[in-house]
Amino acid sequence: MPAKCYLLSPRGFCSGVARTVNMAEQVLKLYGNVYITEDIIHNKIFMNEMVSRGFVKVTSIDEIPNGATVMFSAHGVSPQTIAKTEKKELTIIDGTCPIVKAIQNEVRNEADHGRKIVIIGNRSHAEIVALIGYANNTEVFVVSNVTDIDLLPDFSKEEVTYFTQTTLDYIKAQEVVGSLKAKVPHIRSSADDNICYATKERQDVVRKVAKFVDLIVVVGSSHSSNAARLREVALSSGVPSAILIDSKNDFNMGILNDVDTMAITSSASTPDAILQDLVNHLKSTADVEIEDFDMSNDNGQQ
Repeated sequence: MPAKCYLLSPRGFCSGVARTVNMAEQVLKLYGNVYITEDIIHNKIFMNEMVSRGFVKVTSIDEIPNGATVMFSAHGVSPQTIAKTEKKELTIIDGTCPIVKAIQNEVRNEADHGRKIVIIGNRSHAEIVALIGYANNTEVFVVSNVTDIDLLPDFSKEEVTYFTQTTLDYIKAQEVVGSLKAKVPHIRSSADDNICYATKERQDVVRKVAKFVDLIVVVGSSHSSNAARLREVALSSGVPSAILIDSKNDFNMGILNDVDTMAITSSASTPDAILQDLVNHLKSTADVEIEDFDMSNDNGQQ
C-alpha cells in the first residue's frame, strides 16, 4: 500500500521574498556584478546560483568599490549601513520586504519619541540587527524567551514599546508577549505582534497536519529562521518525526520504511523548483501517493 504524501499549501515564497527575488533577477540583467553583504534571502542553493551569475558577497560595505551597485536583503539593513553606501556613492537596490520596512519605520518613530524599545527575536538575525540600528543602537533590548524577560530593567517610569521578529513561532511569541506585559503592564505595541501573515499561514497548516501524519518534511536552509520554525512547530504539535532538508539530495529514502502518511512543505525563502525536485524524486523512486492539502481542505481528517 503506497504511503500517503500531502503537499501542503501555502508553501514557498511569500510575497516579500518573491519581490526581492524578482528584483535580483532584474538587477543582474541591468548591472551584471552586484555586491551584497548579506544573503538577500536565506536559501543556500538559491544564493549559490546567484553568486555564480554575478552576485559578489563581501563582509562589509567598506569592501565595495566606489560607484558600484549594492543590493540589500529582504531582511533589511540599518540606517548606519545605508549611510556608508551613500558615502561611497553606491547604486542602492533595496530588497527589503515591505512588511519589514514598515516595522523599521515604526521602531525609528518610537525611538525618536524617546521610548525604550524591546524586540522579541534572535539578536544575531539580520532583521533584528537592522531594527537595532533603527532604534539608534541605544535603549533597545532584545529578548528571545520568557527567561530573558526577567533580565530586563525596571521600566516603571519609562515609556516602552515592543516589536517582534517577523519569522517567529507565533504561538511561542504570544507566550513571551504575555510575560512581557505581565512585567511591564504599560508597555505599548503597534500591533499584537509583527509576525507576518505568511509565517502564520505556513505554521497553521503544519500544526493541522501534524496531528495525523508520521513525518513532516520541511524544504529549506537551516539558517532560515522561518524554515527552522516550521520544523519546530511540527514537532511541538505532535508529529513523530520532522526533518529540515536543503534539497532532494539530503532526503534519506530509508526514512519511508516506517511511514504511512507524510507531508511536505517549504519555507518562505525556498524556491518552488527545489521542492518540486523532491516531489518528482519521490514519485519516481518511492511508492507514494501525493495529494494537495491546504487549510480549506481537511482531507477527511479531524
